[in-house]
Amino acid sequence: MAISSLEKALTHHIRIFLISNFTVSKLKKAAFIISLFTCLFAGSVLIISLFTPYFTKNLGYSQITINLIGSFIALGMYAPLPLLGYLADLHGPVLLAVISMILFCPGYYVAAFTFQNNLSYWYMCFSYAMIGCATSALYFSSLLSCAKIYPDYKGLSISAPVTCYGLSSLILSQLTKLDIFQKKIPNTKDDYELDIYKLFTFFSILYFALSAFNWVSSAIVSIERDIIFSNQTTSQLSTTEQTPLLTDDLDPVPDENLVIDHKLKFKNFLKDKSMYLLLASLFLCIGPLEMFITNMGSLISVIGVETQVDISTQVSVHATASTLTRLIMGGLSDLLSNLNKYPICRVYLLAFILICGIVGSILISLNYNNFTIISALFGTSYGGVFTLYPTILANIWGVEIFGSTWGLFMLSPSLGSIFYGLLYGFRFDRYCQLHIGSDKAYNCLSATFLLISGGMFLSMVIVFICWKLIWVKRGFIVF
Repeated sequence: MAISSLEKALTHHIRIFLISNFTVSKLKKAAFIISLFTCLFAGSVLIISLFTPYFTKNLGYSQITINLIGSFIALGMYAPLPLLGYLADLHGPVLLAVISMILFCPGYYVAAFTFQNNLSYWYMCFSYAMIGCATSALYFSSLLSCAKIYPDYKGLSISAPVTCYGLSSLILSQLTKLDIFQKKIPNTKDDYELDIYKLFTFFSILYFALSAFNWVSSAIVSIERDIIFSNQTTSQLSTTEQTPLLTDDLDPVPDENLVIDHKLKFKNFLKDKSMYLLLASLFLCIGPLEMFITNMGSLISVIGVETQVDISTQVSVHATASTLTRLIMGGLSDLLSNLNKYPICRVYLLAFILICGIVGSILISLNYNNFTIISALFGTSYGGVFTLYPTILANIWGVEIFGSTWGLFMLSPSLGSIFYGLLYGFRFDRYCQLHIGSDKAYNCLSATFLLISGGMFLSMVIVFICWKLIWVKRGFIVF
């Protein structure tokens, strides 16, 4: 899809500088590296479980309030994504980089101010909605940049930023342990705790800088689009990688043509029955996985009560498992699906990932004492879902409208996170509070997580139905 007039305006000065000094190969590598670097720090919402104990202790938030904040995060992260994806497909990922820059600073500043002055929890909900939207814009911009720069390597170009995004929670959780973000607990001698106000203020500055870097990498995608889709004669462009990419007098294709082409492809996507089945499948598995991240702190208080578990350690375990899974699944899915003799479809890999989530849910319902195993299983499932679902989408419906298709699919975690989060918060506040620290505490969550495991099994069945009964008939035997 060609460059639009808005995209041209947002990238004009950056493009002029870059195309005058660098070549295709260097610019594509630079864009890829910048996008991955951005993703390495983009996932601050993934470590909210590190902050929720302080929300409870300092601000008096109940578990239902914590999950209400989590619901606003989900709304901010996922509800705007269909629109963000549509805008990114039409005007390039640069528009998302600009949106992230606008939302991150006030989002974290309001959160810091709310915590410092103990304001109404609605301010915290509002700030985290902005942070959620900014996170999605920043991450989605990087993801689209990678996917559109290297469209021939869908598994790797999607899994690499997804992996880095998963790794960001591990990096940021370790970052919070630095002395600069610790403060002495009043009336104690040598006890310290996390300084939420200082950390949130730092985040507002960090993400402004990252958004600026992402603006540059997104501009490189605009240059690439200009090369491929320009209506100028081929003589105006060099086919080698040792010459400048283009001249500034190349005009963008009229925006009306872009809209018509995009609408036609997206309309066909919306008419596809298998899309709705896959959307339901994602809802059933991603909601519980998102809920687990938000409520890890409270889960630790009632699961495996015989041992003391450190929340930061569990966040790191979850992040490590998620990151390794994203990295392995991305490369492995490309490798196995392209084997000459016995190719293996990505659906089988997705089934394995969902089984990990099912086992983790069953272990919670049984009050399994080793919470590290549970964190690792949920991390594996979380990372695999966010790697394989978008890869399947890109293979079945193409990368041309990937922003819109994956954006629409993000309605599933939005609604799923709200539903499962509020269900968990209601159950916990009503049935678990009186039993924290006792050997009967797990009973209040058994039914909830057995229901979750059943939903994830149904999710797996739905994907196999889509593959065997619909996609195979279209020629997607192995993908």
